[in-house]
Amino acid sequence: MAIIKHVTSKNMSYNDVLDYFTYKHREDPERGSYEPILDEYGLLQERENCAIVCLDPYGRDADPRKWSLNCLKTNGRFGKNREKTDRKQHQYILSHPEEDRPKMTMEDLLEEGKAFARENLQGYDVLIAVHRDTDNDHIHLAINSVRAAEREPQSWMMKSDDGSIRRSEVCAGGKHQDNPEFRRHYNDWVLAYTREHGLATKDNNAMAEQHKRERYEKRNQELADSIRSAAGKCGSFRELVSTLEAEKIFLLRRGNAICALGPQNRNAVRLETLGIHPEEIPILQDGLNQSSFAPAKDFLIEKRKYMDWLEHRRQKNAKRAEDALADVAALITSLHPGKDEFRELQSLLKQTIYLERDLHTELDKVDHLLERWNQYQDASPRSAQKDAQERYLRWCGCNPDSREERVNLEQESEIIHLQIQQTESIQQALEETADQWRKYSDFIPVIEEPLDNREQLSQKLSIIRANRKKLSRIAYNCQKAANRRIYNQPYLQKAEYFRNLWYQKLQEEKAIKAKLKQLSRE
Repeated sequence: MAIIKHVTSKNMSYNDVLDYFTYKHREDPERGSYEPILDEYGLLQERENCAIVCLDPYGRDADPRKWSLNCLKTNGRFGKNREKTDRKQHQYILSHPEEDRPKMTMEDLLEEGKAFARENLQGYDVLIAVHRDTDNDHIHLAINSVRAAEREPQSWMMKSDDGSIRRSEVCAGGKHQDNPEFRRHYNDWVLAYTREHGLATKDNNAMAEQHKRERYEKRNQELADSIRSAAGKCGSFRELVSTLEAEKIFLLRRGNAICALGPQNRNAVRLETLGIHPEEIPILQDGLNQSSFAPAKDFLIEKRKYMDWLEHRRQKNAKRAEDALADVAALITSLHPGKDEFRELQSLLKQTIYLERDLHTELDKVDHLLERWNQYQDASPRSAQKDAQERYLRWCGCNPDSREERVNLEQESEIIHLQIQQTESIQQALEETADQWRKYSDFIPVIEEPLDNREQLSQKLSIIRANRKKLSRIAYNCQKAANRRIYNQPYLQKAEYFRNLWYQKLQEEKAIKAKLKQLSRE
C-alpha cells in the first residue's frame, strides 16, 4: 500500500516548494537539501510525467501559482511564522509500490491526493503534485503550517485536560500538529482507500506498532543485560547504584518494586518487566529490604529537570538580590556622591527592575505548578483529568503523592514572595537616595547636558540601539507569554511597560541623530 512520509520545513520561501514540484532537482548529500538541475543554458528543466493542482481551505480547486501568496497572506493575517525557528510548511508524501503503477493513471493519483486533503487537511491551502518520473508513483501534499479557515472537530484531534477538543485544533489561525492520533487516522484512511480501489494493501499502523514493540524489547534487553552485568561485579547495593549511575542508568523505588530508568527510556521500567526478579540477585533484594530506600537520595535518583531548574533559578536570583543589597548599602552610605556614584545608582536600579521581573516569572511558574497539583488532588480517582495532571507533575520531576514535596514547593513560593518584597524595598531605597542626591548635588546637570563630541554621540547611539533591540525582544516575549495564557493581564502590563521603554529609547536615538546631523553640517 502507499507509505506516508511526513516532513517539515522552516524555509520562508513558499515558491521553493512550487519549483521543486514542477522542476527537476537532485539531492545534495552534504547539505541534505535539493538543488535544481539546470540545462546547458543555466535554465530550470521541467519534470516529466508530473501534474500539479491546488485546493483552497474549503476543498475547492484553486490556482497553484497563487498558493505561496495565499500562505503569506494567512501568515500576515494571524501574525504567525515570523521567526526563523518557526515551522513554515508541512508536507505529506504518499508513495505507492511499483506494482500499483499499471492500476493507476495520473488522474487517479490526483483524485487520491484531493481525497486525502479533503479528509485530513481541512482548512489549509493544499498544493498537490503527482510525480511519475521515478520507480514508484508518489503524491506530494504541501500545506502552510497556519490554518487559513475553521474546520470541523474530529475524534483524532488533540484534547484538553477535561476531554474537550482544543480550540487551536479547529479555529482559523491555529498551527498544524502532526500528533500520533492524527498519524493513526490517516494511515487507517489510506488502508481503507487502497482496499476500496483494489490496490496493494498493508497496515501501516500495525507495522509501526510492531517496530515500536521491537525497539522497546531491544532497549529493555540491553537495559537488563547492563544491570545483570553490573550486579555480577558489585558487592553491595550502593556500589551497584554508583556503577549504574556511571552508565546513566538509575534505580528508582515505586511502591514495593524497583524500577530502572535507562538513557533511552522516557519512563522507568519495573525489573520484573525486564525479566529480572530481585530474588535472583541478592544485591537487589538487599536494596529492596532497606527501610531507608525511599528517602535516601544517594541511590533513589529521579529525573527532576524542571524542579532542578526552578531551584537553580531561585539560588541565582537570591545571589543577585544579596549582591544588589550589598552594593546599595555601600553606595547609600557615600557622603560625597559624584557622577560615577550616580551612574552606579542608576545601573543598580535597572538591575533590581530586571530582578523583580525574573522573580515574578519564577513565581508564576511555581504557582502554576501548585495549581496543577490542586487539580490533581481535586480530580476524581481514575479519571482522565487526574491522569493528565499526574503525567504533568511527574514530567516536572514531582511525586504527586508526596506531602513533603508539596510543602517544599509552597515554601519555595513564600521565599520568592519575600525576595520580591526585598527587591521592591531596594528599589524604593535607591529612588529615595537619588532624590536626596539631586537636592544638594550639582553633578546632575553635567550628566544630563547634551554631549557635543561626535565620537561620544556615536558611541551612545550604538548603545541605545542595542538596548532598544533588547527591549523589543523582551516586550515580544511578554506578549507571547500573555497569548499562551489567554491574554494574561500581568504579562500584558509588562509588555506595555517594555514597549514604553522602547519608545523612549527611540526618541533618544532620534535626538542624537539630529545632533550628529547638525555637527556634520557645521
